[in-house]
Amino acid sequence: MQRKSRKNSSLLILGTLVFAGLIFIVFNSYQSWLNVKFEQQVMENYTAYIESEGVQFSGTVDDIQGTLQTLAALLSQSQPEPENAALNPALSLLSGLNEHFEVQWRSPEEIQLSSAQREQLMQNKTIITGIETQNSEQSVFCVLTPVIRDLQLEAILQASVDVNRLLQKSQSERIQAPLNSWIVLLDGSVLYTVNPNESHYSNLYALLKGNSNSETTLQQIRTTLQTGSSGTFRIQTHKEGALYVSLTPLAVNGWTLVNFTHANEASENSRQILLTTMQIGLFLILMTAGMAYLFYLILAHQRRQIDLEQRRYAFLSRFSDTLIFEYDVIKDTLELTSNAQKILPIKELSASHVKKNHRMTPFIHAEDFYKIEEAFKNIHRFQEFGSVQLRIKTRGGSYHWFNCQFQAVYERFHRDPVMIIGKLTDIQEQKYIERELIEKSSYDGLTSVLNKRAAEQQITEELSENAEGCLFMIDIDDFKVINDELGHFVGDQVLTVVGTLLKTCFRQNDLIGRIGGDEFIVFLHTSDPAVIHQKVKQLTKTLPKLLQREQIDAEVTLSIGAALSQSGDTYPSLFSRADQAMYCAKQQGKNQFHLAEVHSDSRGRKNNE
Repeated sequence: MQRKSRKNSSLLILGTLVFAGLIFIVFNSYQSWLNVKFEQQVMENYTAYIESEGVQFSGTVDDIQGTLQTLAALLSQSQPEPENAALNPALSLLSGLNEHFEVQWRSPEEIQLSSAQREQLMQNKTIITGIETQNSEQSVFCVLTPVIRDLQLEAILQASVDVNRLLQKSQSERIQAPLNSWIVLLDGSVLYTVNPNESHYSNLYALLKGNSNSETTLQQIRTTLQTGSSGTFRIQTHKEGALYVSLTPLAVNGWTLVNFTHANEASENSRQILLTTMQIGLFLILMTAGMAYLFYLILAHQRRQIDLEQRRYAFLSRFSDTLIFEYDVIKDTLELTSNAQKILPIKELSASHVKKNHRMTPFIHAEDFYKIEEAFKNIHRFQEFGSVQLRIKTRGGSYHWFNCQFQAVYERFHRDPVMIIGKLTDIQEQKYIERELIEKSSYDGLTSVLNKRAAEQQITEELSENAEGCLFMIDIDDFKVINDELGHFVGDQVLTVVGTLLKTCFRQNDLIGRIGGDEFIVFLHTSDPAVIHQKVKQLTKTLPKLLQREQIDAEVTLSIGAALSQSGDTYPSLFSRADQAMYCAKQQGKNQFHLAEVHSDSRGRKNNE
């Protein structure tokens, strides 16, 4: 028995040792596999990060080019030599709204241009200059857009772009910040570095060779740089140790963005994971994979949004067909050029008894017909040229805006003109652009409701006309918590949903505006308490449905204050009462509504009126 017991004990010890050896082998294999996978995952994350950074950088430059091209097109169609007194404030306002670039009106003589650059500008092409360091803290490049009038280069719109601010705008705080960022050319030459004191190298390849990196790594980085692709690689440096170097192309002058990030933090995380049990290690791997997939989905959604914005704000063609007409005043006949049948719903190019039988009435918008009549009546010998804008029906049945320019022709013995010759130019797209620019200046880009300035102005106009109404002050509860825990992307989605909620629950003539990060106001054109409380219930009931429809997994509530307008109210006084009411709602526990009380003397004055 003792001999058998000893044998069993020996087998048990041997089995335990074998099992421990197998566990040790599995654990070592798992350690090697985890190191490879962890580093691969980190490098994929850094590649996705720098790609997103590059897309935002390039998209911002595209937006700047589109803004300058739109402005240049409008200026080229305006009267010659626009007054600087009117233009400079507009450019200053545009620069003030964009902290990373400044727009200036420059003459061609003020800018040193090469013959090739001047030729590009004469071809109505935008030029992006190289990066120049103006002082130790600011590096800029310039976007030059020509203003062409009568086939001549009249002026240049110059946007000076601060590279530091542009990169700060595009760099996210969701992953480890880069140790340094470079912008390099295809040959590795460094054009720009965020921290010039961190490195004395002027070429990326010199950095790699100077720190004894392998030829394979050097060749991989050279291939990635020259083929215009993205990637992340691990390199060694004498000063900082192991670093990740990430590259992505920028759609600007063949530039490439390079980020350097410490690899020590990633290695430390790997060692901590390896010290845990197999179950915890497996769980962390699954969680990492899930987070990486979620991060990829967020980046993909952001890329789709950026692509949509780029297509939405793409530069449109502004050329259209021009119609020539000739109106014989004495014979009352009208002649049009042959291309008129392609644009206007007409069968004949000539018409008689135009004025007598009102032949043009079906084609000119009823609200604009008087314009052409008044313009023709006002023609005399001291003002032979005239111009008027009116809406004319096109071949498709819709009305387009046209600019009608005409010249009166006189004969020796006739006091009045005997003929009017002119042209019709389709300016529908120009009108659309002008209207769009006006709307953009009045509406919040994220929520599509009025911005603070426009909302205050329109509500002030309503109060000046003694309009009866109620001002709502609406605040999103714990919005900072949503941003901190779920990310700014989800925060933007919540703001968009609240904007949709307000436009859904209130009428079209009610004034809706966003006055702060998470604060909205609504001016309701009624002071009936029953209607006011009904609107609050509708808001509370509809908000969860919109959140569910948009698949936003966040608990969102609103604190709402309201104040009724009183006789002699100004916007500040009414806003102050509504704001105080909102804070009362906050003090009641959030997700509450509070209606400010109306003083009896104010109500009495209102009833007497």
